[in-house]
Amino acid sequence: MNRREFLKLTAQGAAVAAASRVMPAQAAPPKRVTFAAVGDCIVNRKISHLRDPDFLAAVELLRGADCTWGNCELVLANARDVYPALKGGDPHTIAPPWGADELAFFGIDFVGVANNHILDFGNEGMFATLANLDRVGIPYAGAGPDLAAAAAPGYVDTPAGRIGQVNCASTFPPFFAAAPAHPYLKGRPGLNPVRLDQELLLDRDLFQRLKKVEDVFRDLQAANEFASMMEKVPEDEGTIAGMPMRPGKGTDLTSAANPKDLARVTEAIKIARNSAQLVVASIHAHEARHRLETPDPFLQPFARACIDAGADAFLAAGPHVIRGIEIYKGKPIFYCLSNFIFQYGTNRPTPAEDFAAYGLDPGTLDSTLFERKIFYAEQKRFWQSFVPRITYEDGKVVEIEIHPISLGFGQPLWERGTPRVARGEEAREILEHVASLSKPYGTTMRIEEGVGRVALS
Repeated sequence: MNRREFLKLTAQGAAVAAASRVMPAQAAPPKRVTFAAVGDCIVNRKISHLRDPDFLAAVELLRGADCTWGNCELVLANARDVYPALKGGDPHTIAPPWGADELAFFGIDFVGVANNHILDFGNEGMFATLANLDRVGIPYAGAGPDLAAAAAPGYVDTPAGRIGQVNCASTFPPFFAAAPAHPYLKGRPGLNPVRLDQELLLDRDLFQRLKKVEDVFRDLQAANEFASMMEKVPEDEGTIAGMPMRPGKGTDLTSAANPKDLARVTEAIKIARNSAQLVVASIHAHEARHRLETPDPFLQPFARACIDAGADAFLAAGPHVIRGIEIYKGKPIFYCLSNFIFQYGTNRPTPAEDFAAYGLDPGTLDSTLFERKIFYAEQKRFWQSFVPRITYEDGKVVEIEIHPISLGFGQPLWERGTPRVARGEEAREILEHVASLSKPYGTTMRIEEGVGRVALS
């Protein structure tokens, strides 16, 4: 190096040092993420062509967030290519493959698929659903070819960073549950299950009477023949309609998530926590206590355990109604997001056994007859919902907005179930309902210009 080059480099170094003294380093702006969520999506007619302002406002709610989650509660497949599963009268839901395109139109970035419909059309229907979500670029979690795949976290990469999810279900037919692989066998395809350990507590007199009824049934069915070859059931144990029962004080139904299932879900959340900026835990849970708006007692401790494991939000869907909101350790728990797209009554290929289960001619070609046998259309609570938008800064919740959604109660079947931002009196009605259901959790919310703002402390 000659003398001229040495002096030039020395001068550059001095300039850099001087600049560092004159211009102090500034703190980086907080990492900001907006996250939105919607409840049950049951789509079977195209709505992406609509252009009315309130519909487009609902679309913008989702598209305007950095990331939006939804519950995909139907099979996405060609009905002629799959076979209906035997469900004992629980309705089947299916949409053509373009249903996935409709979800993508709304800006739904990732979905949960663990619910009581994902295997409505068997393994073929489930795999077709996952393939169609892949086709439109919507990642998912909650179901797969075996338990390991169903339980694994899912991820979506957004402009604001990577967001993970763990999805499961407590409401499902028994054969929907995925099973683990074995060295000699493949696992069973299905969903990520959360089984409930439940027990009916009865006063002793009622317990004794029901136990006698149980014994009569067992004798009529020759079940006592097998019982005589097994360990004797203790006097203070029994079953009624398949539910374990025992004597207690008063009448109650205890309920808790199965410890092994809880451990599997929380372990997946911890794994996702290591790989994502934000983590969402979600469940499909119909279970209620006394009324649909009140969750089963298992759900609160389950949700809190998910937050403790590292989830930044907990989302529940399933019973098709609004439930309350809890703020736990600064993180939101939504006990039910209700419906977002609820078009269960139109253009749905319906299995013959579904018609028969509701007293209809199994050969009828009119699927609207089936819809009229279900009471959803008669009650407004199934046609009102909300979209939460949560803002995080450096992983901390700094704002939660609640946007009311109307699904068209009282409209004709062919129009009902399409989401629109609620306005005026209906908007206030929905927000006041959310606020009322949230009070038992100590959550308060103020209403400003048709939007709810949840207090964080």
